[in-house]
Amino acid sequence: MVPRRIVVVALAATALVGLLFGAVFGVLGGGDDDKSPAAAVSPTSTPPGPSPLAVAPSSAPPSSGAPSTSASPSKSPTTSKPPALKPGTTYVVTVGGRAMDVYGGDKSDNTPVIVFASNPDKANQQWTVHDAGDGYVYLVSRVSNKCLDIGGGHAVQDKCGQERQQWQVQPRGKGFVLVNRGGQALGIGDQVRGQQGLRLVPAASGAVWTFTQAG
Repeated sequence: MVPRRIVVVALAATALVGLLFGAVFGVLGGGDDDKSPAAAVSPTSTPPGPSPLAVAPSSAPPSSGAPSTSASPSKSPTTSKPPALKPGTTYVVTVGGRAMDVYGGDKSDNTPVIVFASNPDKANQQWTVHDAGDGYVYLVSRVSNKCLDIGGGHAVQDKCGQERQQWQVQPRGKGFVLVNRGGQALGIGDQVRGQQGLRLVPAASGAVWTFTQAG
């Protein structure tokens, strides 16, 4: 005959096994209760890129800070050119405040042409521009009707009509440089008869003359 204690232990073990089986079947869904299925999770798609909807640019000025102002383009420096000389017009021709002058108002050939204190009313400081062709001119003294010339290494006046008396009036700065057909310019020379003479110099060193129409 089986002892009673053993029987009790066996029954307890059987009950425990039954409980375990019931719990397993409950977890596996073997029960009869309707349980609402878990909400289906839609498969995740690749994160969307930027929206193709363009944003219209705002026409309002920037809100932060003072409105920026673009610097206005710098103006290129303007060089004022002297007015072109007019053939047939008489001028007083000056450099550094002194005038081109026929020495002593002499009408003789080869009289020195110097620079002297300007006196616009003096005929020996007045020169008339005459066209010599090809962009060259003669400068004719009003006192003698002779042309500005070069002789003996310095400026003189002489009868007109010689090629060496033809000058190209080239603008430079606010005045003109007188360049002869040989490419040399009229510049400041040595003393002649105690006065400031004129002579030929390289074109780059030529005196810059101001032509003022005589009254």
